[in-house]
Amino acid sequence: MDKNFGLSHTEKEIMELLWQSEEPLSFREILDHANEVWKKNWKKQTLNTYLLNMQKAGLIGSERGKVYQVYFPICTKEEHIQNWTRKLVRETFEGSLYSFVVAFTGGEKLTEEEAEELRKLI
Repeated sequence: MDKNFGLSHTEKEIMELLWQSEEPLSFREILDHANEVWKKNWKKQTLNTYLLNMQKAGLIGSERGKVYQVYFPICTKEEHIQNWTRKLVRETFEGSLYSFVVAFTGGEKLTEEEAEELRKLI
């Protein structure tokens, strides 16, 4: 299963950085973090390409800060995981939650406790 929830490794790193920040981050702050902490050795164009693609994908937004362009996540990490999971069920299991659960359990019977937990969710 995709541990990055539909994100490449680098996209996930950038999203984690943005999710953890209490305020939007400037291009320079992201680039400095990538090069100093992640040891990426990126040029400006490399980060710019990632940020533009992530904006096109609806993952991040940007706006003009006081001096620089700043970037922020469009949704929380939990919302992203929920959206990715819904997309997975829709595209892989034709939208059938039943088919998803059958695949998840390997066709084995659920315990009474598991079944009760699912009933509560529904």
